[in-house]
Amino acid sequence: MKRWVIVCLLTLSVAPFAMAQGELQRAINAEQKGLDDLAVQYYLACADTNVAARRGLGMLEVRREHFRQAAHWLARADSSASTLAHLSLCQVELGQWDAAKESAQKAIELADSSDGETRGVAMAALALCYCHDESYTNALHWAKRAGEADPKSARTQNVLGIIQYRRGNETEAIASFRKALEKDPRNVDAYFNLGTLYCYRNNYDMAISTVRKGLKENRRSAKLFYVFGWAYKLKGEKEKAIECLQNVIEIDSGYVNAYNRLGDIYFERAEYNHAVEQYRLAVRLAPELPEAWRLLGRTYAEQGDFGKAIRNYQKAVDANPTDAETYCRIAELYAKQKQPKREQANYKRAARLGNAEARQWCTKHGIIYQ
Repeated sequence: MKRWVIVCLLTLSVAPFAMAQGELQRAINAEQKGLDDLAVQYYLACADTNVAARRGLGMLEVRREHFRQAAHWLARADSSASTLAHLSLCQVELGQWDAAKESAQKAIELADSSDGETRGVAMAALALCYCHDESYTNALHWAKRAGEADPKSARTQNVLGIIQYRRGNETEAIASFRKALEKDPRNVDAYFNLGTLYCYRNNYDMAISTVRKGLKENRRSAKLFYVFGWAYKLKGEKEKAIECLQNVIEIDSGYVNAYNRLGDIYFERAEYNHAVEQYRLAVRLAPELPEAWRLLGRTYAEQGDFGKAIRNYQKAVDANPTDAETYCRIAELYAKQKQPKREQANYKRAARLGNAEARQWCTKHGIIYQ
């Protein structure tokens, strides 16, 4: 009897494991056949109990450019060098710079010297973190090491292009992105970076042309559809922009900036309720990011709801305490509400951060802000 009970208990404990392994294998088979949506379903069926499934799902979502979902699963997978390297890549895409730097450094420490791809991913992510910090010497150092670790990858040329652009060398940046495409004609990041740079240069037709070429190679790229939509928005073709941005959300419902740009279009049309709806979707996805909070504040201010505007602007500066511009907007709203002490406090905060408008206000009113 006791032996029968033990056998039953062992069977009960092994059964869930066997089921999870079966779902995992089905996920791998589906992914190999290019059935990504089906693979996601199989991975999800066993992800709660199987580390390999969480890693597989995370890596699949990286490939699909679903970086928020990918980061979620990779952070809950194993702590191998490859997992951490790709997690750092996702965190860079999401603007989580401190976390990305930590993940990349751990990946570099753990990676085998023969694993050039993993080392290249982590080093490139670290280079971008230093670029964000405007530490360009360190950024170039790690970009060079990334290229040495994985010389066949187009990644290093993309990173070098971003660093060059941030340093004001636009011509060199364009050359680097084009070199990336010479190495890999399907490279999403190179098309994305070129399209973005052309948008910044107000060359919207070139941006659209570049991204259209990229979409021929990568028909389900949320990143490319985003730049496509952004370029059309800047060009003034709002309906085309909306269509492109809705494509982004259809491909990746976690793409925060798509909601923000849709909100901007509705704001410009004075369709404030629609704008608020889009910005709220953005803050629901990423409450730690300040942009949507700031845009919500702007929209409520435009509607004359100063209380809600201040509350959302405050959440923006809570997320980014160095945002001097938003402190000025808060001060303006307190002035309209006849609250001079709070108006003054926010102008002083902005002035201490170096904002010229706030410093002029303080000087004009005889207020010492240092």
